[in-house]
Amino acid sequence: MSLPELPADPPPPSRWARRVSRDAPHGLDVLEAHVLAWAGQADALSKTPWWRIAWGVSPLLALLASIGGFAAVFGNPRDIAIGRVDAPDAGSIPWAMVSYGVAALGVVLIFLYWFTTGRRRNGSLQVMLVLTFAFGVLGLLFAYQLAAEDGGVSLVAMLPAFVMMALAVVVFVIIQLSPKPEPESAAPPVAVADLDEKAMRYLMRERNEAIKTLAERRMLPNVDVEVLKARPLGRLHIEEDA
Repeated sequence: MSLPELPADPPPPSRWARRVSRDAPHGLDVLEAHVLAWAGQADALSKTPWWRIAWGVSPLLALLASIGGFAAVFGNPRDIAIGRVDAPDAGSIPWAMVSYGVAALGVVLIFLYWFTTGRRRNGSLQVMLVLTFAFGVLGLLFAYQLAAEDGGVSLVAMLPAFVMMALAVVVFVIIQLSPKPEPESAAPPVAVADLDEKAMRYLMRERNEAIKTLAERRMLPNVDVEVLKARPLGRLHIEEDA
């Protein structure tokens, strides 16, 4: 049984399994086609050193730290309602500013990441900067309210948030003014037989995760999930193995 053709640049199998509509083709043959199409990415991932992967996710620091600053002055309404924690007060502001200081360093990391990866316009980095800035604005509003309730507002105490937001605006503009990215050439297909052990583990992990997701969504035939996971790569859609 031949596998169906997929559109260009299909998503990873696990993501496809989460998003595929019930009305769209989602049989075992389509799943296996997505798995085999992801062989090139699995091969590239297996050859990527850990420090490069860590550098790739480093821009997240700014957003996570900015969310942390906002959370420090906003609190958790559910925990506050049940008395698990106290409502934030002016004493929460210094902790928020520490988080915003870390977020400012994260914005610098975003700039360095952009500078070292081709200095091209990057929509993902810009979205991250917008969200980082937005949580900074929200955090400042709540911090100002908490400080006013305590009897005094010190803009100097909130300086880290202002610095972070200013850096976010500057880096956003720099990225926006940079040249558009050039179209990437399609990577040559990688045969499953050419994958090393590490790449094969990545590929099988993706396939097993996709099988599990489709099973939870009740979109698989009436076959035991463990039986499907045990089938050899490339033969998931074949009921009877020779």
